[in-house]
Amino acid sequence: MKAESLNFLSNAALFSSLLLVPLFAEELGASPAEIGIIVAAYSMANMLASYIFGRLSDIHGRRIFLISGLILSSVTCMLQYFAHDAIMLLVTRVLLGFCAGIYPAALLAYAYENKKRMSKFLAWGSGGWGFGTLIAGIIATMFSIREPFLFSTLLMFLTIPIALKMPFRGDVKMAVPLFPVKVIKKNLSVYLPVLVRHTGACAIWVMYPMFIRGLDGSGNALFLWIGIMYAINSFTQFIVMQHLKSRSEILISWGIMASIVTFLLFPMCSTIWELMPTQILLAVSWSLIYVGSIKFMMAHNKERATATGFLNSILQMSAIVGALVGGAIVQVTGDMLAPMYFAAGMGGVAFILYFGIRKAQGLGGKAKPRNLTVKS
Repeated sequence: MKAESLNFLSNAALFSSLLLVPLFAEELGASPAEIGIIVAAYSMANMLASYIFGRLSDIHGRRIFLISGLILSSVTCMLQYFAHDAIMLLVTRVLLGFCAGIYPAALLAYAYENKKRMSKFLAWGSGGWGFGTLIAGIIATMFSIREPFLFSTLLMFLTIPIALKMPFRGDVKMAVPLFPVKVIKKNLSVYLPVLVRHTGACAIWVMYPMFIRGLDGSGNALFLWIGIMYAINSFTQFIVMQHLKSRSEILISWGIMASIVTFLLFPMCSTIWELMPTQILLAVSWSLIYVGSIKFMMAHNKERATATGFLNSILQMSAIVGALVGGAIVQVTGDMLAPMYFAAGMGGVAFILYFGIRKAQGLGGKAKPRNLTVKS
């Protein structure tokens, strides 16, 4: 359970840190567009690190990047607590984004190569997300918006002794080109639709705390309501992911369709209580997409850390574009609902791309994994 525990704690740390960033930035004087930049900057740094260190962990092995990434993330989590203006918050988020991109691909590849059931392993990560956001919401309600950053730091520090005790016998090493064109082409049917769908989703998330505030989540209970909403999403993922055993193409296609429905339901909610059930559908949609994507990466690539690292870079690229677009849409229209309609449209484009690329690559039926025997 060491890998699962590490995944739980590291996700709890990162998401408890992420939860209140938009509201913290607003408190420090940032405008909606500047909030979008702060969110996007984290994702840009994480995107770069995910690509670089995913490839390097295939070349040099998993251990060094797993341990060093966790240590550096622990330090940079703490720096956020001391941000006194929007510029300093931006700097600390960039540092954390880069450090937090060093270890995930190595951890995913390690879990697969040590015979972990990936749906269960990923579920523990979502459980950590739920735990982290819920407790962060409670801490912010009881104390202030800064204290969750200390909680985040504590959780990340707890991962280090776990990583140091994890066995790395026969750590996989292989040659990977600087720009792995073959890997990208092989996984394009997943990368591009996920990029489009997640860009739409992230256009919503950048202003989502403010949307919740508009649904009577104001006053001292605001932080708690935000934590509860994210916790419903993540705890549902924890339950759902463990039971997903279908083929990757089925999971991804149904996940995109469920995303479209979810994004269209958001604008119909006029109270906190109406929004809660949508978090369950949102969790199901993302569980289908993410588990399906990871299963595809692991089954069809020998360069597993490179492939999953690039997938994480794709997710962060979506967060960058989505944050900038979402912030700009709200800045121009003054309407918190506009990004939700944009996201639904992007989901439709992703659905068309998914089946279009699969057909072009001859993947209309069940895709057969290639022989991926790797010398260790």
